[in-house]
Parts: sequence; C-alpha cells; structure tokens
Amino acid sequence: MTQRRAFDKDYLKQEFDKLNTTIANGSLTLYLIGGGAMAFYGIKAATKDIDIILTSQEELNSLQTALTTTGYREPNPVIITRAYHEMQTSAILENQDGFRWDLFLTKVCGKLALSLGMQNRANTLYQGNKLRVCIVSKEDLFLFKSITNRDADLDDTRILAQSGLNWEIIVQECKNQSQTSNICWEDALYQTLQDLKTKHNIEAPIGKTLRKTAQQKITETALLM
Repeated sequence: MTQRRAFDKDYLKQEFDKLNTTIANGSLTLYLIGGGAMAFYGIKAATKDIDIILTSQEELNSLQTALTTTGYREPNPVIITRAYHEMQTSAILENQDGFRWDLFLTKVCGKLALSLGMQNRANTLYQGNKLRVCIVSKEDLFLFKSITNRDADLDDTRILAQSGLNWEIIVQECKNQSQTSNICWEDALYQTLQDLKTKHNIEAPIGKTLRKTAQQKITETALLM
C-alpha cells in the first residue's frame, strides 16, 4: 500500500483560503479537531487529513458544495477502509494531492457530540469574509481522541497530555456528555488513562475520580436491569 503524504499547517491554511473565496451563499463556521488541530497547536508536525465538525445539515451541504467546486471528490470506495466506515463520517472528500476532509455532523464517530461548552472553549483559527475555522481546546481534543480510539489515537493522547492540560475541564465535559447521552463515557476515558499509564508511564490526576464514577454508574445500571 502506498504511504499517504502528510500536510503541514501552511497547506491547511492554503485550503482555507480557497474555500473562503468559493462559498456561494452565507457563511460557514467549522470546528477543527484531530491531527489538523494538533498541527496548529504546534504539537504535531503534519496530518494526512482534516477532521471537521459542523453543527447543521445546511452547513454540511454548503461545505461539500464548496469543496467540490475547489476540486475535491469522493475517494474511490476501494481505499476507504473498515476503520473509515466505523468513524461514521457524514462525508469524505479528497483532492488531487491526496489531502482528505473527514466531515462529521454534530457527533464524531457516532459518539461524543460537539457541545456548547466545546464551542465556547474553541478559539478562532481562521477568519475570512465567508469562512470561520475554530480550533477546539486541547482538553476537548484529548477527550475526543480518548473516546474514538482510532489507530494512533493513544499516541496523540500522549502528546496532548505532555503538552499540559486542565484535567478538570476534561472530567466535567466527560460528565456532561454522559448525562446527555446516557452512556458512561467515564469508563472509556478511564480505560484510555490506564493505557497511557501502562504504555507511556503517564499518570493523569483524574484517574481515581473517573474509576469511582464509572464503577458507581455501572453498578447502578446493573441494579436497574
């Protein structure tokens, strides 16, 4: 299999400039997560694709139209692996350079949602006359990567942890996501923290709190059943 090229933040900004001049009607706000966000934080050199969350179907449609106008197309189904299908993307578009956009509508991989708290913590990365790109906080990046659990996500959580995080924000957002979805995300986050400790000798200060909360919720669920 041919190794896909990686793209730095200068390339990403170039693509944002193209989009800004292509959007036909209204304006768009995109929320950047994943490796692209880490590149702009300066904690990752490059990324092979860009993960974007949109908050409405109208914005998703508008972005797809703009990307198609600038030369993006749906990749050949043959190269979309099982991992991509499991991500539950709303759309995947790629240009001739092999640079790929993975688009999500409100949720990433059918799991965590882009909450109002995440939107409020996000910082404006790019502002054009029609396009605004926001970068989610490092804490929310860590939480997304802890839950999605894709290839290389654990190493990215290591990089994020070593860059310095406000762990209380992560705990609170995880709690909020659990309450709105009725899923015990604390358990999934705790498992990631255990892997970080075992494989990279990184011990997060929230581990004991998460374990206690997860065990309590699992017990309550079992009793209800």
